[in-house]
Amino acid sequence: MRFSTFILFFFGVVYLMGDLNHGRMSIIPEYDQNIVTILFSGHRADDTKKTPFLFTVPLDVDSVSLIKNNPNGELDFVLIPTRLIKGHKWVEVSSELSEFAFMINSTKFLKPGNRYFEYELSFTEAIGEFDFEIQEPLAAENFEYSGFQGKTSRDAHGQTTHSIQWTNIPANETRMISFSYLNSRGLSTRSALAELMALSQQEDRPVKPIKKIKRHNLYIWEPLIALGVVTLFAAMIIMVFQNSKTNSLTCPNCGQERSQSDKFCPGCGEKI
Repeated sequence: MRFSTFILFFFGVVYLMGDLNHGRMSIIPEYDQNIVTILFSGHRADDTKKTPFLFTVPLDVDSVSLIKNNPNGELDFVLIPTRLIKGHKWVEVSSELSEFAFMINSTKFLKPGNRYFEYELSFTEAIGEFDFEIQEPLAAENFEYSGFQGKTSRDAHGQTTHSIQWTNIPANETRMISFSYLNSRGLSTRSALAELMALSQQEDRPVKPIKKIKRHNLYIWEPLIALGVVTLFAAMIIMVFQNSKTNSLTCPNCGQERSQSDKFCPGCGEKI
């Protein structure tokens, strides 16, 4: 049995005292698995009564376990067989047990979708007070139930419970309990809680401010100065090239170098 289910069982049924003038039943659909779990406990006041006590379980039951404390202080789950009597499945509570607690599991929902659950509840002994509740799965949509008009409460996680206390239930009286809902994603309540916790942690994380990139703004005179320097440098290169071209004049007749002011070639005497 999973730890979460044990915690649920502990707070749901361990404090039930009184006689089978008093009992309690919790129906918990899809808590940590895609099954319906029923927790039922009670106390028989007349310890001298040595007759077995029987109660019905749903027809689609998968397992019924008697919950017992072992010498190590831990819980044992002892599988109990069911009896089919007149179209109903019954579980016998030994006459030796003045206090008892059972866990009943339905067959598994195989895929996401619509859920429907039906339970014809009956006891072979009269019960003076009986606390009954159905917990809605967190993933349930359009949850509806029938068989009683109970009080509705909601916990801090948003899980809704419908509860009622019946008094003076006659022996062998049948109460038809049913509920239906849509579980479109096939989530258990435990999985839905994990998703809610993850979303809550994301929302609690501080948002880091986006740093703006600082861009250097150029003034209009900066590109103008740069353009002027490039233009001046280009003009100086042109002037040097022209001067070098001017200073390297030669005689067209013999190729002798001459100056700009020469009227005759200093080499061959040819008139320039």
